[in-house]
Amino acid sequence: MLQQSKLLNSRDEWKNKATERAAELRELRKTQKRHLAKIAELKRNNGQLELLVEDKKTVPSSINQH
Repeated sequence: MLQQSKLLNSRDEWKNKATERAAELRELRKTQKRHLAKIAELKRNNGQLELLVEDKKTVPSSINQH
């Protein structure tokens, strides 16, 4: 009987550890997905701002040439 209780306790410990690990990994993936989406959004915004800066640089130089 003693070995059976050890076995059950061992299984319970393993199961609890596995479910905790799965929950942590799930949260990690969610957080990583949010961060990647934010990075993509910031890159798009950065690209748009760079285009605006380039447009503003070309406009005054073309006015000065006339």
